Amino acid sequence: MSTFEEGYSRLLDNIGGVNGAYESAGYASNVENAVNSTIEALRNEAAHRVNVSSADYLKGWLAEPWHAETLKASAAARGRSDIWANVPANNGAGDVLYGNAATTLEAQLKYLKSGEETAKGLSNPKYNGMDKIGPSDQLEKIKEAAERLAHKNQLNRPEQAAHYQDTADRASDRLEIDNASSKPLDEKIAKEMANDFRKDGDIDPDKYGLTTENFVEWSDVARQAGQAALNAAIMSAALTAAPHVWAMIREQIETGQIDTNKLAGRFQDVLHGAGTAGLRGGVAAALTVACKTGLMGDALKSVSPTMIGMATTLTLNALDYSIKLQQGMITNQEFAHHCLRDTFVLSTGIFGATVGQLVIPIPMLGALVGNLVGSTLGAVAFEGSNQVVLGLCIESGWTFFGMVSQNYTVSEDVLRQAGYDTFCTHSFNKQSFSTESFSIQSFSTNSLGFTPVRRGVIACNLVGYL
Repeated sequence: MSTFEEGYSRLLDNIGGVNGAYESAGYASNVENAVNSTIEALRNEAAHRVNVSSADYLKGWLAEPWHAETLKASAAARGRSDIWANVPANNGAGDVLYGNAATTLEAQLKYLKSGEETAKGLSNPKYNGMDKIGPSDQLEKIKEAAERLAHKNQLNRPEQAAHYQDTADRASDRLEIDNASSKPLDEKIAKEMANDFRKDGDIDPDKYGLTTENFVEWSDVARQAGQAALNAAIMSAALTAAPHVWAMIREQIETGQIDTNKLAGRFQDVLHGAGTAGLRGGVAAALTVACKTGLMGDALKSVSPTMIGMATTLTLNALDYSIKLQQGMITNQEFAHHCLRDTFVLSTGIFGATVGQLVIPIPMLGALVGNLVGSTLGAVAFEGSNQVVLGLCIESGWTFFGMVSQNYTVSEDVLRQAGYDTFCTHSFNKQSFSTESFSIQSFSTNSLGFTPVRRGVIACNLVGYL
């Protein structure tokens, strides 16, 4: 196998893990940015209102950006880029406008001291038909009060009764659209947050659940892993198929036909490579999302996605080699050699992907080109250094910490070349003879020829006589 082919082969082995890690790191970053935008929006609203509003009024003003921004953070966690929300600055009827690419909705928010007061505030005729949002700890009281007031006014004030019934039917503690929803907010918590802003000018995000792990769910991890696995499989299939397509074109040009038996084998290679890359991409994506969003603890938030992709690929490769070792398909030395090679080539490939992404700032393209270059250079460097190490082992008998076997038994091929007849002990038959009939025949020779026995590599990391 040529050096380029070796590098390309290593690229196909690790592209799944690298792709899954990079893609999921981008997803985690989007969620984190959305959560940070929520905190910033609350901070700006508090700074604008804190000097002119008491905590009882400020809590209502804070509820508006809270629901708008946490809805967008939830949409980011669900992988939705088409869901939007904002707080209008024109003091219109709706406190929050939100929707998706096809829908625009309005919501009115009230955060008053009691459920009945909030129900009355939400039942203003100009809010009819809007989504009506109140504190989560008052929601049942709001619905009960609205139902009661609707019945009470049914005979004397039927129009107002209809407004109360509209509140009873529409009242909620969150904005919802498709699979995204804002975070419910208690009246007491909203007031406490207002007091924190008035006191310190800022809030502790952890105290109010404004962290990525409170928006991302394990179902999001599974979805992102599946998407990354599919993308990795498609990319791997394309890269694996490219050399086969070129080989078929060349075969058609040279012979005028295509060998269907070879075509079936090539198709199997593409399927196997795509499946393996999909597995690596899915596992790397799941680990990256779980770590970077805090689902596996704050300590793992700082783990590099690159390291996750590398560790995933190395682990899955090692499992594959372990199975082959157990089945006797490879030796201990081959197992160690493959693991060491993968570590070295994957490191250079990922370094190349990082540099490539900086040089070519096109999502995934720069990483792909850099990975190919890095993997190829890594394969060249590894094979070169391996030859140097094996040369030292041949000359000195060094085992390179047990990774190179030293075989001092002269092989049968070498013995036959030297003129020795080899035999199997189980088929050797002894014949007796008499010493009286034993005679010695002399011989003479004009020349003496010999072939020196030398040592070299006779198998993977195995040194013996050639």
